Amino acid sequence: MRDTLRLDPLLPPVPEGAIVFACLHRDILPALLYVRTLKPVLVVSNSPDGDLLVHALGDEDFSYVRGATGDGGSRVFVALRRLVENGAHAGLAVDGPRGPFGVVHDGVLQLARLTGRPIVPLRCRCRVSSSLRTWDHAAIPWPGSRVEIRQGPALLVPRDASLEDLADTRNRLAAWLLDSKWEQS
Repeated sequence: MRDTLRLDPLLPPVPEGAIVFACLHRDILPALLYVRTLKPVLVVSNSPDGDLLVHALGDEDFSYVRGATGDGGSRVFVALRRLVENGAHAGLAVDGPRGPFGVVHDGVLQLARLTGRPIVPLRCRCRVSSSLRTWDHAAIPWPGSRVEIRQGPALLVPRDASLEDLADTRNRLAAWLLDSKWEQS
């Protein structure tokens, strides 16, 4: 698939050290291809869909922590936190694995808070794609189509962030990821 799409390289500035990349579940396929050169760790469910994703992506450009919120979520979070603290980049679909669409879950905020690493949001726009009839409206780019990636500003979550700080960061991240003005330009 990556050989049939035209993606621009990572945009500067990319912060030094580990990065927690965040996208909506809808944008996961193009976003993964965009960050693959950084060899991020991905959280992938133990479901048959997760098995398909791991098989399709392989282990050359990605590593995986298997599980999800309701399936060993705390074990998955601890493993991911350790990997990020040791310098691994992470890639998270912030409204997954079950939605609702566009709602940023706590995991990405807590990972950034506990590791001190920035969240870098990614938005994808496929010029020619199909949208699945699923909760996330996943975008499947057509072969040869141009996929544009927009990299947002790095968001830092202080270790001593209050509940209000976390809510503010969640709202800013969600607003940026859901900004429809870019899709229409």
